[in-house]
Amino acid sequence: MSSLKDRVAQASGAADEPQPEQQPVTDLAVGDSARQWLQRRTTYFTDALPRHIDQAHFMAVAQAVLPNLTKCTPASIHQSLLACARFGLEPDGRQAAIIPYGDTATFQPMYEGYIELMYRHPRIDSVHFGWIRENDQWDYTPTEPSPRDFFHKPRVDLSEDERGAVILAYAFAWIDGRRSQVIILNRQQATQIRDKYSKAYKNAERKNTRDSAWHTDFDAMWAKSAVRRLVKVVPTSTELAELIQSDDDLDDSQSAPPVIRGTVIAREDQPGTGEQQAPSASRPSTAQPGSGVRGPEGGEEQ
Repeated sequence: MSSLKDRVAQASGAADEPQPEQQPVTDLAVGDSARQWLQRRTTYFTDALPRHIDQAHFMAVAQAVLPNLTKCTPASIHQSLLACARFGLEPDGRQAAIIPYGDTATFQPMYEGYIELMYRHPRIDSVHFGWIRENDQWDYTPTEPSPRDFFHKPRVDLSEDERGAVILAYAFAWIDGRRSQVIILNRQQATQIRDKYSKAYKNAERKNTRDSAWHTDFDAMWAKSAVRRLVKVVPTSTELAELIQSDDDLDDSQSAPPVIRGTVIAREDQPGTGEQQAPSASRPSTAQPGSGVRGPEGGEEQ
């Protein structure tokens, strides 16, 4: 029986003698085994990281995610971490996640990952995402000049339940000191995006598995759809275009995992009042689509 060292070496291409078949490494992410496995591949990931990303922090986050991937093959884990490194996104469940599809670890960009890449464009000052609940104060009048066309103020005097259900997701950016178009997406529009563009959703429906990301975490996909629509109205980079393509390729190739964390944020996690502000030198915090939990969409906007 091959040892853990031999199986991991085979997955990385370092083994001289081929194994008959690669087996899942069930004890990969246990204590020193995970650390040693990762240390042997450090240069692969650090060489791929953009210069502004802290290498030690990225590797610490990568090590923390390994216990979730104990059934996955070393080759797929390596490939997924390499994708995270290439885009400079931490596999922390916020910017990106590494999700097991059976014995295959898969890179999954999250909506905050898209926002992170938008920030890297020199013309973009800030990016904002938010949820509007049915009892919030808000208004959208497209005929008004920016920024008077859109207003949102969460009802901080109400409890989460009293604010009501989420009815809209929105996103906008400040570019060269001016606000972009506001992207507003209601639940029906998100459903239409899902039905028209997500092959993973159609696949899961056809197989009656109901395990696509649209099935397991609709709100997270709704949020990502809004942010991906924002990509169309802001300056974009080759890196951001490649992230979209990678995301679409994932949706084309397989259904999503049984669980992806995320839903609607708790009030205390929202950035201030939600009113529009001019861009500042520091990056504003963004609302996370998850019931107080950090965590994630496919197709045209998926």
